[in-house]
Amino acid sequence: MKVLHLNYTDSGGGSAIASLNLVEAQNKNGIEAKLGVIKKKTNFHFVISLLKKRNFFVKLLNGVVYTIQYALSYIKVYNFDFPCLFFKTTNSILHSKNNKTLIDVNWINNSDFDIIHLHWINADMISIKDIAKIKKPIIWTMHDSWPFCGAEHHPNVLENDDRYRMGYYKYNKPKSSKGIDLCRNVWNKKKKYLQKKDIVFISPSTWERDCLKQSKLFSEKECFVIPNIVQKNVFKPFDKLTIRKLLNIPSDKKVLGFGAAYDIDNPKGIKGSYYLLQLLQNQPLPDDYFLVIFGSVSPSFSSKITVPFFSSGFISNPYIMAQLYNACDCFICPSLIENLPTTCLESICCGVPVTAFNVGGTKDIIEHKVNGYLATPYDVEDLKTGVDYCISNYRELSENCLKKAEKDFDNNIIVQKHIEVYESILSKRTSRNDLE
Repeated sequence: MKVLHLNYTDSGGGSAIASLNLVEAQNKNGIEAKLGVIKKKTNFHFVISLLKKRNFFVKLLNGVVYTIQYALSYIKVYNFDFPCLFFKTTNSILHSKNNKTLIDVNWINNSDFDIIHLHWINADMISIKDIAKIKKPIIWTMHDSWPFCGAEHHPNVLENDDRYRMGYYKYNKPKSSKGIDLCRNVWNKKKKYLQKKDIVFISPSTWERDCLKQSKLFSEKECFVIPNIVQKNVFKPFDKLTIRKLLNIPSDKKVLGFGAAYDIDNPKGIKGSYYLLQLLQNQPLPDDYFLVIFGSVSPSFSSKITVPFFSSGFISNPYIMAQLYNACDCFICPSLIENLPTTCLESICCGVPVTAFNVGGTKDIIEHKVNGYLATPYDVEDLKTGVDYCISNYRELSENCLKKAEKDFDNNIIVQKHIEVYESILSKRTSRNDLE
């Protein structure tokens, strides 16, 4: 069996890590799998660049389009704004149009791959229209909700926008959205080209599966819940004191972990830095704590907290990431919405309990007061209660983290479930062809 996975890149984000881990695991289990990307960042032999070559005239046209877009943005900056021309929203969730295709769909159709497995294919990797042109069986793993939403990558919970369930129409556009309804335009394209397309979905979380089944676009589509793979040979427990000494982190502090401290003044910032800042500012004894930030930190964040911290900057090496998790007593995930957060999954594999808002698919990883704490969404006081609970009950929760990782996130079972889905689809395709 030969499978071509498509993801925009092979390193950096959650979908890149998940797709890379899956392809590597499949190759070790008898499947000839390749990961096709636009931006190749690793040296793995099974990762191939699919960026198609563009001739001089295409490059020239793209340059003209870019110049026009830049000019329009210039007009907007200087307040010469035409509301009917620009899409404006207070929804900070990422939006994608996928109007262009940077890969060669004809090459895919003429290849000898049996299955095309889509992952995060945004940033114009492949257009909505060109997805419909793929002639081979399609599997689509939803690393976010973009497949069944409009242009937004998650249901717009920030503005009580329920259109992914109802459909995107003129009468139900949020009042906070102005100008051309980008979400409606993208949704209409998906309805036209993909609603009747034979696509089987995989959801890493039960929450994402339930959202798909409630969606106007794809409620009738088949969907399997299969979690993402974590490199358990990397993300595993280490001696905490040894790691702290190695990283020069105080051994007598309560060490908290967090993803990236930016967008701190925006209560609608998806990763929840705003709520983390509030939590840290409300600590009565800040010197008792130490914060480990997995990523960048904005100057305004560092100037507003009194808790001592260490910022790692961007890290691509998973072994270093595993060390950072192991240095912590509690990992905090205050995201406003999540599918199956990679950070939480990696954390429990290291035996580190997680405090998170009870949103999205986080509950598939965290069992309340068993291997972490699920706080009432956007309640900072309850988030603080969760941090205290995890630290006070660290030993028990840590043991339960490892049991949870072993029980519900077994990599061999995850690979086998993918194989079963592939075989089922190919069997149905063969039976249909025989009838024809």
